[in-house]
Amino acid sequence: MISAQKQTEFFHSDYDSLKKVRSIWICLDNSEDGDSIEEIGLGRNTVYGNKTGTYDIDLMRGIIINIRNNENIEESQNILISMLEKLLSKADAEEKKRMLAEEYGMIMTTELEGRIQTMCNWSEAIKETSIQEGIQEGIKKERLNAVERMIKAGAAKEQIISFGYTEGELAEAESLLCSNA
Repeated sequence: MISAQKQTEFFHSDYDSLKKVRSIWICLDNSEDGDSIEEIGLGRNTVYGNKTGTYDIDLMRGIIINIRNNENIEESQNILISMLEKLLSKADAEEKKRMLAEEYGMIMTTELEGRIQTMCNWSEAIKETSIQEGIQEGIKKERLNAVERMIKAGAAKEQIISFGYTEGELAEAESLLCSNA
């Protein structure tokens, strides 16, 4: 993000025109006492010789916001974390809009309402995708288990494939059996 400013925020070697960059990461699903905000930045430590000049080392900072993803926790003592935990909860869009307006004094503009609706739709899409991926993974695992059972029962390769299993599944099941032996 710093280097991307060349030819947009500064030209040639005019590095004094660099703008500060902040990267904010929201990390979910921490433990019940895992709410925190961390700041990561550059530090200066002269290992050898004399300090020759000053540098603006606060150009880059990272902010990590750790929020908890548990419905049965006490409200965080930090207002930002508390708001994010409620905003990223399982509540529907209307409840989130009400909470932002009443508890945090946010004015519900059409743009903000649209963004909340988009965020809720996005989280539902992620949930649905995760469910589908879980189902597919379960099906794959059960197919491999069935092939393993047939191998253990002494079924021939041709017989296993005639039941609709692939050679890839057969090879993977054989590999799993060998690694578990």
